[in-house]
Amino acid sequence: MSPHLSLYLKELKGIRLVSAVLIVATVAIVIVVVSDASDGGVHGSMLLVFLPYLSPPVLAGLLIHSITQEWSGNTQHQWLALPVPRATLLLTKLAAVLTLGAAIFVLNTFAVQMVHEQVLDTIQEFQSPSSVPWAIDTNDLWAVATSIFGSTTLLLLGLALAAASLKTIVTRFRGLVTVSVFLGGMWMTGRLAPLAHGRDLTGALDGYLYVALMGAAFGAVGIYLFDRYVDA
Repeated sequence: MSPHLSLYLKELKGIRLVSAVLIVATVAIVIVVVSDASDGGVHGSMLLVFLPYLSPPVLAGLLIHSITQEWSGNTQHQWLALPVPRATLLLTKLAAVLTLGAAIFVLNTFAVQMVHEQVLDTIQEFQSPSSVPWAIDTNDLWAVATSIFGSTTLLLLGLALAAASLKTIVTRFRGLVTVSVFLGGMWMTGRLAPLAHGRDLTGALDGYLYVALMGAAFGAVGIYLFDRYVDA
């Protein structure tokens, strides 16, 4: 087994408790919503499918905790001494959190698809498909959900990498540093959006791609800071 895969599996094991809680909660929501929608009706419980889509901030917090706990647990010396590039140390933690996010997304979007199809089938018994304006193709449903959830997750995880790296560098006001990184990153993302639009990034490639690219840029800054300035 390659050291990169071993490190990735180690990081997955490190977040197994939080992963289990989030995945079990998502599965429970899927079961409840799909079960209630089996009669083709519209139920208040269907609103539960929005909850797992709110998980990106939780994933960002989990990533920050996964990195900074090496210092709180006094294991940073062994972690930084591993025979892999420092960027790999952060990227494997990021990959583990992304795996959790992908699992939550797939499970929940499957529930949204099932509910959409069941309710749509019921409505189409009384109306023609063209008279249902909110009916969308399954591929379009997955594309829209992926764009929104994926771009938001990548932006917040990129900011999380930057915030975690700074938290390991500074010695005081670490909470303020984290808040400042996220607020500043959000402000910068919005501030640069008109410039990106002028270069046809948001027009041709979609605004969601711009958000994802900003997340990648913040993450790259975090990896650079970690590689250059973080000490055991």
